[in-house]
Amino acid sequence: MAEQARVGVVVIVYDDAALLSDAVRSALAQGPLVTEVTIVDDASADASAAVADRLAAEDSRVRVIRRSVNSGGCGTPRNDGIDASRADWIVFLDSDDVLPPGAVRALVTAGVREEADVVAGLCVRRELPRVRNVPWQPGLFARPGVFDGLVGRPETVWDTLSVNKAYRRAFLIDHDIRFPDGAAHYEDFVFTARVYAAAPRFAVVTDEVYTWHVRRAAGDPSISLRRDRVRNWLDRLDAHRQVLEILRPVPELRLAAETKFVDHDLLLYLRDLHARDEEYRAEWWSSTRAHLTGFDPGALTLARPAARWAAAVVCGRQEPVDLLRLSRLAADPPRLTGPLRERDGVPVWDDRTPRWT
Repeated sequence: MAEQARVGVVVIVYDDAALLSDAVRSALAQGPLVTEVTIVDDASADASAAVADRLAAEDSRVRVIRRSVNSGGCGTPRNDGIDASRADWIVFLDSDDVLPPGAVRALVTAGVREEADVVAGLCVRRELPRVRNVPWQPGLFARPGVFDGLVGRPETVWDTLSVNKAYRRAFLIDHDIRFPDGAAHYEDFVFTARVYAAAPRFAVVTDEVYTWHVRRAAGDPSISLRRDRVRNWLDRLDAHRQVLEILRPVPELRLAAETKFVDHDLLLYLRDLHARDEEYRAEWWSSTRAHLTGFDPGALTLARPAARWAAAVVCGRQEPVDLLRLSRLAADPPRLTGPLRERDGVPVWDDRTPRWT
């Protein structure tokens, strides 16, 4: 029975005193299924510790773990939360986001009914201050389902979030599934790959289970919004390399992860590459070429045509070229602009025919 399940929500915080209360209260408002809310304060320098203590004084379900030294990332405090939890199920929540009403019940009811190890639901990106809700990978949550391992549903690798899921704690412990420690960025990529590689019994619900607040005007935006720094891209590549290594024993998922990189990550950054400085462009181009050349050619075949063209141009040129044309090709929707060439009745990018087109 779902009513007998115990759910622990792990809330990580660093210098986020103004928003922490909303996050924690959204977890407590999930009802009696939530038996513990663990706030892990990653050595905040603001009033986050005082806010956490006040919340713990108000509700006995709240407890506070205070790190003495900042870890530099999100992985270590989440691991602390896993270690401290004594619940049957774990849900992760960031201090600047919220759980919508009924989220935990929707996830855990499906988990108990289907005897699942992991349950995933829809995340909505809420762009602020002007409210605009954008569903994250909505096609993956269009219909409910349950899967024994994900070989039959490889498109799941497109969902790289850790926060829109409930995990049976015993599954995480038994498979030693943890986040990368320290100042690792894109830690969700690596964690979810470890989850998927462990072949969980995986349930999907159509309910909205997480509200991800995107504050583009924030003084210190999240890692995923710092695309103007080439370090951001290099961190993303490093995380993706780890993902591919983790998924190596599951070729179907590894292939899907490569295709996702071409279809999504590559195009996302190509849109703005023409506006970056010369040093950024050179480092981005060389690192991306090195990464793509190790891919299975089948991953390019499965990608959308615009992504295949873009990957072909990047791989086929030593130096950055045609950046404005590539930005248009990477747009949503893509625009293929000239000048084009034709060879044997087939359109090509230019006189040097790219691969995988």
